[in-house]
Amino acid sequence: MIVTNNPYCYFYRLPILIPKMKAIILNENGGPDKLVYAEDFPEPLIKPNEVLVNVKATTVNRADLVVRTGYPGLQLKFPHILGGDIAGVVSNTGSDVKNFRVGDRVVSWSIVSEADDDWARRGKAGQSPAWQYFGMHRAGSYAEFTPVPESSLINLPDNVSFEEAACLPVAGLTAYHAIKTIGDLQKGDKFFIWGGTSGLGIIAIQLAKSIGAEVFATAGYPYKIEHLKKMGVDHIFNHRDGSAIDDEVLNLTNGSGIDVILDYVGPEAFPKNFKMVKKGGKILFCGILTGREAMVSLHQTYLRHISLLGLYLGEKRELEELVKLVSQGKVKPHIGAELELKDAAKAHEMIAKGEVIGKVVLKV
Repeated sequence: MIVTNNPYCYFYRLPILIPKMKAIILNENGGPDKLVYAEDFPEPLIKPNEVLVNVKATTVNRADLVVRTGYPGLQLKFPHILGGDIAGVVSNTGSDVKNFRVGDRVVSWSIVSEADDDWARRGKAGQSPAWQYFGMHRAGSYAEFTPVPESSLINLPDNVSFEEAACLPVAGLTAYHAIKTIGDLQKGDKFFIWGGTSGLGIIAIQLAKSIGAEVFATAGYPYKIEHLKKMGVDHIFNHRDGSAIDDEVLNLTNGSGIDVILDYVGPEAFPKNFKMVKKGGKILFCGILTGREAMVSLHQTYLRHISLLGLYLGEKRELEELVKLVSQGKVKPHIGAELELKDAAKAHEMIAKGEVIGKVVLKV
């Protein structure tokens, strides 16, 4: 069919073949059954400043379960692709990309933040109001291919596997940001974490031990307690046996308490945190497994100089430092299970039950 009036130039309407890819699609909020595996989802296009990453591995995070179920105020554009952990190989590059080539091994910061604002100028681009998170504000990693701005990419050393790398952008970075930056943990400090065998917990404990802190951690099953023992945790507690962990901690510290507490449990753990933290200590919050609100005694907070600090993820430079530590063998993520992408619903169920040590990896 001729589509021009120029008698010297003829164009014909030809079918445009859009490449297809494997992906887990969320068409509506709900349970794990809403995760639909497809092998014919349109491959995304990239902008001039973006790289198309052929995802080799990703992991399932608690945030994925929250987004899947539906979070107040968060409006998804369906169909939506979950996943904040991107590790893979550069498949294509936009015209403005300068530092990455096809075939490069990469891992992505889980944040896109390209605004030139005060936050960025202070080296805190990840806290800019313009920040976006893969799998929440934009398409994520539960797919064969995903577009990533060059500014979010990090080169992946050859001695770090894609599976290990996929454990770092969300859980690993949050642990690093909490221990090294927000908590500013020091040698000789007492560090406490609830749920020490989570993907975040395992990396946080390794970082705390490397600093020379005295580590206190909880677990809910005998096999998890054994894992913490093998990691060299100094004091281990079972948070399912009904014991008064806060009293035990105070006894072990001669009443002085804990310097830095890392908590992603939320309201259920807050009263114990408040009791355990020492004068001048810090309680770090990075999750809300048991709810969104808790009561706080303001006068005790200022009389005891307690710092209540919230955090999420971290900065790109911190992820670069964490990747370097993994490459050097100083930190090692723990992979509790590896599943195929099509088994994402099963992976979500495993995370919800809380029975896996470390991370659940999806191989794409």
